[in-house]
Amino acid sequence: MDKNKAALQLAQSASALGAGILGFGIGTRWGAVLYTYAFAIIIIGALFHIYGMYILQKENAQEKYFGIAKALWISAWICLIALAIIIIYLFFDKQ
Repeated sequence: MDKNKAALQLAQSASALGAGILGFGIGTRWGAVLYTYAFAIIIIGALFHIYGMYILQKENAQEKYFGIAKALWISAWICLIALAIIIIYLFFDKQ
C-alpha cells in the first residue's frame, strides 16, 4: 500500500472516530433537551453510517476477500446487525 492511500485511510478512521466522540459529547450535553427527537436523530445517524459503510465496501469490492479487507467486510456486517438490534430495542423500549 502506498503512503498516500495509508494516509487517506488513517484520515478516514480519524474522522469517523472524531465524529463518534463528538456525537457522544453532544449527546451527554444536550441529551435531556433533545430527548423527544432522539429516535429521529438515531435513524438519521444510522442512515448516514450505513451509506458511508456501503460506499467504503463498494470501493474495496475487489479486495474484500483477502486478509484484513475480509475482516473489515465481516465487521461491517456485524456492525450493521448490531445497529439494527439497537434501533429495534430503542423503538420498543417503553421508558
